[in-house]
Amino acid sequence: MIQGLIFALASIVFLLWIEQGIEVSYVWKTMAKIILFLVIPLIVFRKTKLTFLELKKTDRTSLRIAFFSGLVVMFVIIAAFILLMPSIDIDSLLLDLNERAGVTASVFPFVALYILIGNSLLEEFFFRGLLPSFFKHKFYRLLIPSLLFAVYHVAIFLPWFSLPILLLAVVGLWVGGFIFQLVNERSGTILPSWIIHMFADVGVLLVGVYIFYFY
Repeated sequence: MIQGLIFALASIVFLLWIEQGIEVSYVWKTMAKIILFLVIPLIVFRKTKLTFLELKKTDRTSLRIAFFSGLVVMFVIIAAFILLMPSIDIDSLLLDLNERAGVTASVFPFVALYILIGNSLLEEFFFRGLLPSFFKHKFYRLLIPSLLFAVYHVAIFLPWFSLPILLLAVVGLWVGGFIFQLVNERSGTILPSWIIHMFADVGVLLVGVYIFYFY
């Protein structure tokens, strides 16, 4: 457990350094994330049975809960953006996306497709599959991976929002990650949380559509 947790923390810190410490395009950041969140874990833990990937074992009740929860999360994200929009410096956000990440209006549709399917699955594998498997106690499975999930994402958002909004984002992401993992506990797979994650990404991407094309 300790070795796995150290590896996970090192991977997150390294990715955050790439995100905030050096200027590379979104493509290179994505490649680094795939290597650290998927390729290396599959090699290091190749002898471990990854039961959370047995998606066919997911029960229907968990799927229904996931779809309903996903819809709620999606609308909450959109509503939160509308309410907080006066406090968000959208011009700075667009500038940062263009200059630091290389994400422009012309490439946004391709980035959005990857975020919706590829990135969401990658993060579910790491934060809701691999990380929880290091903890035998349910309390720690729910608490620690969701906290790391929140910290990882908020660190990415640092240049975009003021401190109060960042703190609000930490709480929201931590609670969201907690719910994601809680839904998975019934089925033992990552499919329910992946569904919720994709709905959440739809909410975020709709905000992105507004920012890139209608702002």
